[in-house]
Amino acid sequence: MGDKTKIVDKKKYLIFSELYSLLSSGLSFSRSFDLLIRSEKKQKEVQVLKRVYDQMLNGAEFWKSMEISGAFTDLDCGVIRIGEETGKLDQSLMFLSDYYRKKNEQKRMLTSALSYPIIIVITALLVLLFMMTVVIPMFEQVYSRMGGSLPGITTFMLKLSSKFPTILLIVGLFILAFITVKFLYGKTDRYKRIHASILLATPLAGGLVKTHYRAQFCKLLYLLISSDVPILRSLNMLESIIVFYPYSRSFNSVAGGLKRGETFSDNLDKFNDLYGNKLLTLIRVGEETNCLDRMLFNQSNDITAELEHNLKQLSSILEPILILSIGVIVAFVLIAMYMPMFMLGQTIN
Repeated sequence: MGDKTKIVDKKKYLIFSELYSLLSSGLSFSRSFDLLIRSEKKQKEVQVLKRVYDQMLNGAEFWKSMEISGAFTDLDCGVIRIGEETGKLDQSLMFLSDYYRKKNEQKRMLTSALSYPIIIVITALLVLLFMMTVVIPMFEQVYSRMGGSLPGITTFMLKLSSKFPTILLIVGLFILAFITVKFLYGKTDRYKRIHASILLATPLAGGLVKTHYRAQFCKLLYLLISSDVPILRSLNMLESIIVFYPYSRSFNSVAGGLKRGETFSDNLDKFNDLYGNKLLTLIRVGEETNCLDRMLFNQSNDITAELEHNLKQLSSILEPILILSIGVIVAFVLIAMYMPMFMLGQTIN
């Protein structure tokens, strides 16, 4: 069994970047990896790298040693495998270094975009919980002593408050059930298909996910084609690297079409929703003009830039929506609770 320690993306960038620099300087792979281990300060990550190195000394390939360690993703192992099988390991290391550099930048953008909205949501949920469990029951006691009929909106809030503990219990059970189902069936095709369908149908998130995987598809296919890997074998390798269900299945389907003698672009066109009209059109042009690799390289940069722009815009979209929604909820609760007092004041007058 491999080491269950996962190496974070920030550290992966440093590992792949440093290993690329060492190999580019003319050092042997064995010497480079030994220096990489010596330069690492955290003991857990040193142990992971030593296990990878020991596996290689025992005859395993680099990508296989990474896979056995359990500390690297399918993408990491797949890209290194491409480099080893094509004799272009330096390109694969440079690719992963650049990939994780951009991924870390995108994470910072996403964190910046979501941090304030998340704080707003958590604060609003705590306020709502306090109002439902403490404030509204106090109003209920006051109104029960006053007697008389209450407005429908107030009656609704009082009933909702009385059932709020039950609602919290149901939500908690639902979350527990989801975690259990994921643990038991998370690796099945049916679960992956349903999970992907829900994620892609989610507003904002669905578009970001598609853009992310389009960029990843272009980057990896460019790396494979520029390494002189045949398109059919490239698709088979992509299927094991990009494991997000809709894209993984599309690679399998396109590969089947190529075996029947159909063109790459015609088969990819069947998945218009996943890849988008623009990318599909450019792939067709690249295939017809025999410059598919250059087109994929340009598109990977363009789509990555689009993804980064969308992440920056996410904050400006989420903040007003969340603030407005929370304002409406709080206003609804306050109006519902104070309306009987307003009506009582009018009666007294």
